[in-house]
Amino acid sequence: MNLFERTHIGNMEVKNHFIRSATYEGKATEDGYPTDVVKSIYRELAKGGVGTIITSYTYITDYEQPAKYQLGIYNDSFIEAYRDLAETVHAYNAKIVMQIVHGSSLSQGYEEKAKILGPSPVKNPVSGITPKEMTKEDIQTVIQAFANAAGRVKAAGFDGVQIHCAHGYLLSQFISPLFNHRTDEYGGSVPNRFRIVLEVYEAIRRKVGKDYPIWIKINSSDETPQGLTVEEFLEMGCLLAKAGIDAIEISGNQWIKYKANERLYYKTAAIKLSKLVDTPVILTGGIRTLSDMKQVCESSKVNLFGFSRPLLKDPAFIQTLAETDNRFLP
Repeated sequence: MNLFERTHIGNMEVKNHFIRSATYEGKATEDGYPTDVVKSIYRELAKGGVGTIITSYTYITDYEQPAKYQLGIYNDSFIEAYRDLAETVHAYNAKIVMQIVHGSSLSQGYEEKAKILGPSPVKNPVSGITPKEMTKEDIQTVIQAFANAAGRVKAAGFDGVQIHCAHGYLLSQFISPLFNHRTDEYGGSVPNRFRIVLEVYEAIRRKVGKDYPIWIKINSSDETPQGLTVEEFLEMGCLLAKAGIDAIEISGNQWIKYKANERLYYKTAAIKLSKLVDTPVILTGGIRTLSDMKQVCESSKVNLFGFSRPLLKDPAFIQTLAETDNRFLP
């Protein structure tokens, strides 16, 4: 398989199999608007040959912000602000997908003024923050916030939207038994813990229409005892595929602990899921060489690869990959 050839991710045609996975820049304005620096970062990535860019995580409400100088999409004034960014990426024949997120107790850029919600009032071991347990009204409000944000993403000319359900933020807390101790229909069993994620997807689908690409980034496990297991994740992946999600990017809750020389962190979970669903599966984490990717392609249906650290180091990393083997020159 030539990973530099055009392919489809669901109904989105892309110029190659390489994806810039969402990477926090911290270069937005204090209230979340994209700056010239942000535009320059995405321009260089598009020029460097990556087929699809997923933006850094973008917050969807005005009452909480997981990090300072983080991109936002919490009201309609952002639509015009992002149009130029999308057009800049499109000028280099690349696609752009916005990742949208609701934070929780893992981190808050402005904790003192944030409304911090969670599935249960469980103290976060990383931040020490205990969130307010969400009422059912809170849950419906958050679901609608995701849908409204996705509508803005589409209106701004982006090629798709990605739901962030990983790395300790709100939706990943709902799917984790470490943080979700609820006894109602949003807690307990795998389908119950996953209910809010499917409701977010369905609300977005109603907002953007049946053909607009909706992706998700999701933990394949909590990578810790008593947490979300790979087996539970696989059940959730099948529920997503049945619902009609357009692509599933695989991650894990301890991704930050992996060292730069470690390889293919979530290969096993991605391959297992690819054998259960027809939905495109994106493997991200610890991918450095064409041989890494060849190994995965030869043993599974996984042929889409996401990168963060390599593109931080070299925005033209994809071109560098091509030059390592003349057979893959564009």
